[in-house]
Amino acid sequence: MTRRILADLAEQDLICPVCGAVNKVKIDDERGSIVCTECGAVIRENVVDLGPEWRRPESSRAFVGTSGTELGDIKVGKPKLSDKLRAIKLREAVKPIPSPSERLEAEMREFYESLRHILGIPRALVDEAIALYRKAYDAGYKASRREGYAAALYFAVKRHGLGAVTYRSLIEKAGLDRSRFMSAYMEFLKYMSKLGEKVPRVDPRVYLPRIVSALKLDGEIAAQVQKIASDLLKYIMSSPRIRNGRKPQALAAVAVYYACFIAGLEVTQKDVARAAESTETPIRELLNELGKRLYIEISI
Repeated sequence: MTRRILADLAEQDLICPVCGAVNKVKIDDERGSIVCTECGAVIRENVVDLGPEWRRPESSRAFVGTSGTELGDIKVGKPKLSDKLRAIKLREAVKPIPSPSERLEAEMREFYESLRHILGIPRALVDEAIALYRKAYDAGYKASRREGYAAALYFAVKRHGLGAVTYRSLIEKAGLDRSRFMSAYMEFLKYMSKLGEKVPRVDPRVYLPRIVSALKLDGEIAAQVQKIASDLLKYIMSSPRIRNGRKPQALAAVAVYYACFIAGLEVTQKDVARAAESTETPIRELLNELGKRLYIEISI
């Protein structure tokens, strides 16, 4: 693809204003100008596009021929803007059109990558969430896209016991509606169960460090509270009557509440519920039941 530099220049004689030489010109590759070969005077400036796509290997593709060739032999010049736009469209046209499946994966990756660094989620978990969503999608799962993507991610998070990511933090960071997300997640659980994917059961102990940290406990006292809470959770988890139907965050919150009492620290149910991103009602109910079984008298 070649083009004359400028049609109006190609159709007229170029006379050097200094020495009077006619059509004795060459291209200055570095400056993009037409120079007289007799005396070196610049006859025209900025007439050649020196972009990388037009350069010769040794200097530039802005001209064809040796130095001192006449203007009529100079072929390659500055392309028009319309030509550049046409070239871009042609390059886009030759790209393969992505399939619906490829577009879906690209959309999911964009959504997950926007959350990965904020929530501290490893890349491998993102890949797993994509595989789980596609499996559910192929089976007929049709929840709203963003809520559905988040549901698959939360399922993978729970399956790997990533306690730092709760549904509340996920909803907040992703800007989702809580009720729509919960509906999408419950529907996602149904599809996972039908497809033979084991529904994750989170060990409440993964929430202990975050709850203790949220209560602003540190040093030896934090380690002591966490150790007592972990021992209490062993007892709680050994009793199906106590643990069944309870959220792991609530179980961990109650264990921390008892542990603080045993360690001589004063914390309120509201403080512990906030630290666990739970509510006070399930914590209060569990405290009442455990108070009878553990024979620890606590004012609630």
